[in-house]
Amino acid sequence: MRVLVIGVAGTGKSYLVEKMKRSKLNAVDADDGLATFVDKAGKEVEYDPDGGAKWWRSHYYVLKPGKLEQLLRRSKTVYLFGDVGGQLGHKNGLLDVAYLFDRVYYLRAPMRLIEERLVSRTNNPFGKNEKERKGMAKHKDKLDRIARQRKFKVVDATLPVERIIEILTERH
Repeated sequence: MRVLVIGVAGTGKSYLVEKMKRSKLNAVDADDGLATFVDKAGKEVEYDPDGGAKWWRSHYYVLKPGKLEQLLRRSKTVYLFGDVGGQLGHKNGLLDVAYLFDRVYYLRAPMRLIEERLVSRTNNPFGKNEKERKGMAKHKDKLDRIARQRKFKVVDATLPVERIIEILTERH
């Protein structure tokens, strides 16, 4: 079974990956070498936390060529977690490969909770400044619409982590 779990920063994706790995489930975070930022020319770049909305308009978070294919060839069962980042409207992102998965889930949380998590987390610098959090609210609205349009299964990210894992691993 191949499961794709998308959600904006602060919805608990990385935490879920770690919990699932401890339970011996094949959970993979796209941030761990599967995806990267590129500019409009497709050149890999480092994330610029001070770039604000202007930076996000000209950069995308995309899958590295061949990495997803390698993962799917190696693993019959995989839970891939990631944000679609700035790739809305750009090829080679997680939304473009959703068809390769048996199920696609969208982790959804209220913006207030997302902001609290972004400010307090220690494993990722994204969301520490006000510009990033303001941009995240717009990004979340877009992704909410896309998830509805594509009929992704919505998972309430405020549920206890054990319940979220049960939902993601249920056989249908």
